Amino acid sequence: MNRTKLVPLFPLNTVLFPHAAVPLQIFEERYLRMVNDCIENDSEFGIVLIRSGEEAGGSAEPYEVGTLARITRLQHLEGGRLYLLALGEQRFRVLQLVHELPYLQAIVEIWDENPDTEGVSDELAVEVAAFFESYLQQRLSRFGVETSRVELPDNPTQLSFAVASTLQTTLSFKQYLLELQDTSERLRLLLKVLQDQTEVSYTQTYDPDEWELYLSRN
Repeated sequence: MNRTKLVPLFPLNTVLFPHAAVPLQIFEERYLRMVNDCIENDSEFGIVLIRSGEEAGGSAEPYEVGTLARITRLQHLEGGRLYLLALGEQRFRVLQLVHELPYLQAIVEIWDENPDTEGVSDELAVEVAAFFESYLQQRLSRFGVETSRVELPDNPTQLSFAVASTLQTTLSFKQYLLELQDTSERLRLLLKVLQDQTEVSYTQTYDPDEWELYLSRN
């Protein structure tokens, strides 16, 4: 498998995790071309969180770690706009930005997960899944919706991405979770947030603006 590739980049004010979907409405000429190029070449594009700059118009400085996305649904709208649904695949790290086309490109390398300590992530995954079900049930009940069972991935890494993409947290915290290459650490952080947000015998509630306090200092 080729570890590096040249891909189009789409800087956005969002963090996309592997296996998660994101709806996008495309109207800028450069990104309309990018989408057409991806369709013609049957290729992915990279979604990266904006570090500085604007999402529409001008240029934006992206974070180094993002997620490859593949277009799964496409709809043509009035005025030449496009509506698409993109599904997150592998994470990547930007090695070099390329400014040769109207839209931004980058040479990237695949950003893999490091091997976990055997058994640790599995135990954490069980706890995270249980708290996540409670978290969803609490929030759905506010809208009069009841659910008895939530289907979640069995794989600890995929579970961590699914939970991270759903939680209401800051973009900086989500970006940190995306950049982590340790499933156990990602699950540990998610468990702490879920415990606080479901208010299970904890006196200090989770403050999204103080997410760095949750990081492991070991």
